Amino acid sequence: MKENLIIKILVSIPVVLVFLYFIPFLGICLLLFRFFVYGGRKNILTTAVLAGFGFLILIPKMLLLLKIDISKIAYLGKFVNSNLYKVDFIKYSKFLITLGIVFLILTVVFNRLFTKFGSLLGNYIKEVEKQDREIREENNLKIQEKQEKAKHTSYVRCPYCGSDNLLTERTGVCKFCRRTIENKNY
Repeated sequence: MKENLIIKILVSIPVVLVFLYFIPFLGICLLLFRFFVYGGRKNILTTAVLAGFGFLILIPKMLLLLKIDISKIAYLGKFVNSNLYKVDFIKYSKFLITLGIVFLILTVVFNRLFTKFGSLLGNYIKEVEKQDREIREENNLKIQEKQEKAKHTSYVRCPYCGSDNLLTERTGVCKFCRRTIENKNY
């Protein structure tokens, strides 16, 4: 799935940021999809980029709070004083920072849970395989014993009373007269 160009474009950071601005629900869905497409360290990096981009949007506001004159930078003073920046971008940056921190916490928690669950599941699977192997070996041994017995089992007619007896060993006892009889086919 990582090789699909459309999915790569759809879950790229710029596309996710645009969707988070215009359609936040769809942006969050794309972000979650990104987490499933790219696993591991990229998830933590993605959350850091979201929070970092939120802080980046706040830099001009911070410069105003620090009493730094930004009117000398072309168009920045007008942009910071515009309604678009004061309302929409500040709200968007707070949303990105919150989203980045929440997803960072969730990513760390889920990574730890999956690591612990994976190790528990791996140990359980190994234990079940070990038990299955032991049971198979025991069953194979029993089957071999039965096959060996079947090879040497034969009907022997008692020379004393004439009854048929089933013997699995060289000598045995007649079921009816209780005398010792011998298996000549053994």
